[in-house]
Amino acid sequence: MYKCKYCKIYKIVYNINMNYKNLCFILIGVLVLLLAGYGLYNYRITQATLEEQNICADDELIARLIVDNANPFSKFKFIKKRNTDCKVLLVNNKEDAQEHKNEDFCPFLDASTNSVTMLILTYVNDMYDRETASKELKKMVPLMTPYDYCPQYFNNMVNLVKVKKRLGL
Repeated sequence: MYKCKYCKIYKIVYNINMNYKNLCFILIGVLVLLLAGYGLYNYRITQATLEEQNICADDELIARLIVDNANPFSKFKFIKKRNTDCKVLLVNNKEDAQEHKNEDFCPFLDASTNSVTMLILTYVNDMYDRETASKELKKMVPLMTPYDYCPQYFNNMVNLVKVKKRLGL
């Protein structure tokens, strides 16, 4: 039987090329998985740091999140987190505000008024839940009363009363 020596070489070269192709596909797959894993890891780190930060009075962070659309929260979760962070700031600084009447805490009133107003409007306009909106307003007003020495206290309370009357809460 006649055997072609070139046929043997062709089979060997073909097998080597197939092994290289398979190896290339495997390497590309591993590279894609590594990049996806890195992206997910980076996303989780960013999300964790944003969840740990208090975003109540940090207007630069809020603006950056809105402009970059980098916040991992939905609109409602973002508004809810900001309102919760404002409540935490008001509660944590309550004693110092009552004793020392520190003017550094006054910007928290504006941020708190903005956050609770956004939350109330979201409850009423998007979720049609006036009862919860009223409860949120009733929770926020007593937290703001220790800061009555601030110049913007009266204006913020007037704004909250206007919102309450306008929405019928």
